[in-house]
Amino acid sequence: MGVIAKDYVIDNVTTTSITVNLPAGTDKSALIARFTTNQDDTVKVNNVRQVSGVTANNFTYPVDYVLSQGNLFARYSVTIGKAADYVWTALPAFTTDSVVSAMMRVNPVKKEPYILFKASRPESANQKAAMLRFENGAWVHMGEASDGQIGSYYDLAFNAAGEPYISYADYTAATSQMHTVKKYNGTSWELVGAKGVTTSKASYNGLTFGPNGQLMLFSMIDATGGVLARRELCVSNFDGTAWTTNQTVTGRTSDLVSYFPTARTVKGAVYLAVYNAVTPNTFSVYKYKDGAWTTLIDKWKEATATGMSIRDFDMEVDYAGNVYVALVDNSTDGASLKHKIVKYTAESGVVSTLGNPFTVVSGGLYNFDLAVSPTGVPFLLYRNETQYPVVASFDDETQEWTTPFVLDTEAAGELSIDFTSTGEAYASYVKNRKLFVFKFAEPK
Repeated sequence: MGVIAKDYVIDNVTTTSITVNLPAGTDKSALIARFTTNQDDTVKVNNVRQVSGVTANNFTYPVDYVLSQGNLFARYSVTIGKAADYVWTALPAFTTDSVVSAMMRVNPVKKEPYILFKASRPESANQKAAMLRFENGAWVHMGEASDGQIGSYYDLAFNAAGEPYISYADYTAATSQMHTVKKYNGTSWELVGAKGVTTSKASYNGLTFGPNGQLMLFSMIDATGGVLARRELCVSNFDGTAWTTNQTVTGRTSDLVSYFPTARTVKGAVYLAVYNAVTPNTFSVYKYKDGAWTTLIDKWKEATATGMSIRDFDMEVDYAGNVYVALVDNSTDGASLKHKIVKYTAESGVVSTLGNPFTVVSGGLYNFDLAVSPTGVPFLLYRNETQYPVVASFDDETQEWTTPFVLDTEAAGELSIDFTSTGEAYASYVKNRKLFVFKFAEPK
């Protein structure tokens, strides 16, 4: 992962001039070829012996592979061309239920979109969690996932087998709005441990599977008088039988108000970003590996910013361990709030801004979602000035954001975007309490 998202195969080669078309934006500087030859054959590039599936070459220009057997030689010239650009195509809309809010994640095993949503009902007690998946060209309803009303914030994660787990503020717990975690066992939803993981009311939450498949829940405590301070970050771990809760992140103080804890696991390491809702508003990023926490970014804000919106916040990590954080601040002129994406480069530890900040919907109705493709390209799904859902990606050559693609010409919210491991993406949003989903893939 990281250079191209999947194999591109040329079968039955009948010419010595070979073209392989790869997606636009592919880094050609270190591509690896796999090939099959007879036992006594030797393959070289610029007189360097090639090992199938191992040796990398720079394909910015055509590369000549010289095949030899004894005194016999053949030269094959390989050119990397440009495949047709991926396009956004609408999936069938899901209109058989009414939705308050929703989030979408791609099942990493099945490579299908799963949508966790809060159902819209006349009685708040019936505003339960429910889930959908898109399978064989149709939406499959996976049933109600909670026993009663859930809070406004929830999360979704998958284990190694592709089974979905969810976390949410549970109004039916022993103390209303404790966080509860459930999993889908293939036919129904069941508790993971006891109902009410946290020992008190909680709000924002993030869920992920950490090292060795350990389930980890990050919660903002929203009550006083407990083990942790109100609005402190609470870490809970599930050992397969029971939860251990009221743990903290090493180096994080209890006075940092912990909005939007966002957790991702990449190559066995957990990355956690938290919006620190204290004056001045900042964010922090932590990494958990080998049983220990380290701080990657500590209480960061742009030096020229005097305000950072608390309406939305997101974080993603690429396969190289680079961290991307999406936020809204007024660093451009000290007044107008604009979207910006900040990158932490793992190799150098440097924090920088990707491209220029850009103007979006006003009035605090931001509602964006960040995703990073398997090849390391950041994508942002957001609401433009007219509240339409649009998506833009970062162009590494121009070092700027591409012209946004408009998914819908009506106001929408509850935006989510996520990638499969092979480079396709799904984007979802809610319009008039109905769900709409687009797929980003090669044109058919």
